[in-house]
Amino acid sequence: MSKVILVTGAASGMGLATAKLLLEKGGRVAMCDINQSGLQQVISTLETEQRSRAFPQVVDVRDPTAVRDSLEKAKSYFGTLDGIANFAGTGGHGLGTEAIWETSVEEYDFILNLNVKGLFNILKESLRPGFLAPGASVVHIGSIFSLQGFKNGAVFAASKHAALGMVRSAAKETGDRVRVNCILPGVIDTPMHRANLARVKGFTPTAPTPIPRMGSAEEVAEVTVFLLSDESSFVTGVAWNVDGGANA
Repeated sequence: MSKVILVTGAASGMGLATAKLLLEKGGRVAMCDINQSGLQQVISTLETEQRSRAFPQVVDVRDPTAVRDSLEKAKSYFGTLDGIANFAGTGGHGLGTEAIWETSVEEYDFILNLNVKGLFNILKESLRPGFLAPGASVVHIGSIFSLQGFKNGAVFAASKHAALGMVRSAAKETGDRVRVNCILPGVIDTPMHRANLARVKGFTPTAPTPIPRMGSAEEVAEVTVFLLSDESSFVTGVAWNVDGGANA
């Protein structure tokens, strides 16, 4: 897979797993994250040949100017841009512990700015006619809570519902030139999930699933890379569950 893909949230978790898989398959990857030290550490661990195909950038997706600059720089560096995988997002600071009446306006703004405005900034800048290569693909990371409520996580769930609506609308606007899809992971073994487990005693965001285990970041990466590839050339506007059956 010789495509050029920009990956946000590339310093850890599902974004990192996706960036690594793209590099393993021969892709060229603009690896973006707000965490500069984490990104530098990841780049330092890559094999020399893979490092030559990686272009790290520190980016805050909440900043429209930063998003536009990162996209322009990636395209200039590689000569083209075939797709984007957006893993930048947050569950907030009180996920699983705060009812809606206990959630502050500041927390609402923090979650919506990252999970919704961040996606908007990426789609607004990347879907301009002629910017991405013909047949390009954009994949956004949603959640099983893009389709259901989350007790003590109302704002997070609302942000994921909003993002899915944006993805599906963008898919209808750009179907003749760019595919836009959303992945809905369930409980995935990532640093963010492990932090929630440490923060909230007995953190169980879903009921037991038909596949009785957590998913891995690598399993999400496999689906992401499929949706970025030409093998999914007739797939757009989908909400693809990777959740062990949680939304079955």
